[in-house]
Amino acid sequence: MVDIHTHLLFGVDDGPETLEESIKLIELGKKLGYSEFILTSHFGKGRFQNQNYDKNFEILKSECEKLSLGIVLHKGNEIYLDENISEILKEKRFNTLGERYLLVEFSPLTIPGVAEGMLKRVISAGYIPILAHIERYKHFRGSDLVRLKKLGVKLQVNISGASYNKSVERLLKEGYIDFLGSDTHRLGKRDYNLVDELIDIKKLVGEDLLRKMTLTNGKKILNSQEIEEDFGDEEKGSSSSFFSTFFGGIFKGARARRDLKQG
Repeated sequence: MVDIHTHLLFGVDDGPETLEESIKLIELGKKLGYSEFILTSHFGKGRFQNQNYDKNFEILKSECEKLSLGIVLHKGNEIYLDENISEILKEKRFNTLGERYLLVEFSPLTIPGVAEGMLKRVISAGYIPILAHIERYKHFRGSDLVRLKKLGVKLQVNISGASYNKSVERLLKEGYIDFLGSDTHRLGKRDYNLVDELIDIKKLVGEDLLRKMTLTNGKKILNSQEIEEDFGDEEKGSSSSFFSTFFGGIFKGARARRDLKQG
């Protein structure tokens, strides 16, 4: 599997503090079935700006090779979109996923119109945005996500947020989600203790869709290939009403199980 959303690189954001913790997390990820990891450390103006990223990436890569872990590490970032978006896109100090894809996030309180405007600017700059952990955005209705999908935005759900929310489950089952990611941060908090969740998702969507969200699409972005969308059939043509019906309460309240894991 390919994990497109991780905070495994030590000493650069709110992920691991030490090389040893990074290695332990990668070993846990490998046991879960991952062989490739994109190290999408946080990036944002005035927040995390990739200080020590390249140096620590090479240290971690070298240590993984020395330990013969048999995994592949890739550079990336999770970019925080806000009023500084123009400067961020102009400076290009971030890492893409592959050549064209950008993993992006914004405040959970961002309203859809503002979010759409920022994502359009990412697209206009020549990138394909992947919207991280869509289960967190409190003000989004289903029709908002449909519109983003039709613009070319890809959607990612955290594995820990996928298997216990009925609305997310329906989206997964219908094939609207492009990626599952771990969003791993720290040992004992958000880590690779995700066996039960993956089993639940496999039961829900079947092996083919699970493979698409955890392997096939990840390989495509690393190879800078397009991920095609199909809105043509009758079921997905009426997806706006589908999303509105099944997505209405997705962003309300605290997610108790996730909060427990974050500790």
